[in-house]
Amino acid sequence: MSSYSFQSGRNDLNTTRFADIPEPEEVQLADNEALLRVDAFALTANNITYGVAGDSALGYWKFFPADEGWGHVPVWGMSTVLRSNHPGLTEGQRYFGYYPMASYLKVQPEKVSDRGFVDGAEHRQGQAPVYNQYALVSEANGFTEGHDDHQMIYKGLFATSFVIDDFLDDNDNFGATQVVISSASSKTSFGLAYLLHSNRNLNVVGLTSASNKAFVESMGIYHEVLSYEDVENLDPGVKTAFVDMAGNRQVLERIHNHFNDNLVCSSGVGITHWEARDGADPASLPGAKPTMFFAPAQMQKRNGDWGPEVYQQKLNDAWTAFLGRVDEWVHINHPEGRQGLEETYRTVLSGADPDQSYVVKP
Repeated sequence: MSSYSFQSGRNDLNTTRFADIPEPEEVQLADNEALLRVDAFALTANNITYGVAGDSALGYWKFFPADEGWGHVPVWGMSTVLRSNHPGLTEGQRYFGYYPMASYLKVQPEKVSDRGFVDGAEHRQGQAPVYNQYALVSEANGFTEGHDDHQMIYKGLFATSFVIDDFLDDNDNFGATQVVISSASSKTSFGLAYLLHSNRNLNVVGLTSASNKAFVESMGIYHEVLSYEDVENLDPGVKTAFVDMAGNRQVLERIHNHFNDNLVCSSGVGITHWEARDGADPASLPGAKPTMFFAPAQMQKRNGDWGPEVYQQKLNDAWTAFLGRVDEWVHINHPEGRQGLEETYRTVLSGADPDQSYVVKP
């Protein structure tokens, strides 16, 4: 069979398999269901975070159920409607959204409009709404021609960068004059650094590995770039907000102990250092209490504060400006098929070079 889904071990992301699934024409559709062919998707360190946090309260394994012990690591991608029993979806329409790494996805569209739909499948109830929304790919809906790859790689991550930047601004930066960002070479991190550097009167510090330091410095969007070994070189007297993309418990402990009460915000976002989770209980650390940042909550707040149209316009304006810079920093690769998918997954899992990104065509 040529159709498949790529699955990871829920307790060991290094364990993978290709599971054969029925061909699209063999899939039974009930009334108001549709079948979407997955055309391409981005694979980034953020997807690894989904796998690491799969059994957390965010429930990433629940979006696309698999056999016991296995899970579908979710990805952001593009699809085409192959078949539809829903009057609002027609064959050939293209949608951007959340997918399994698989040949296709069956959906139960609800709230269908000229902007997209929500998958109302029973197993997706209770999940964060942002992950259940599928946007119709069109110029009128904010999709710039020729930027599909960028949409898949960056848009979801940049939306997170955008609302972290807004969250800090919404809280007057918690009194901080400096923002320290770990995993500075990651896409969500440099999206945030770009926004902070462009819009805020703050010192933006990037923490990264020694091997990635030259790349991060070359971007020109951090005021300072330090390797993790040099954390203690920062001035401990500066009121500081820490945005933790790495999830490295040892680094978290050092940051808190170094800044102590001058650490006025400690916001966990990612787990790019998913293999480094041993360390002191975060609740025991001095300074601001470490909390997890949940992007959909800030998105919902701003949709309420500003209205959806204003929120979307602000995001689109920032996104358009970001598109004008990002290709200076990162090259996009296009692996294909089962072999290309597995090789890319393992590259990303082990830590891809920061100046390389991947859009997979399954």
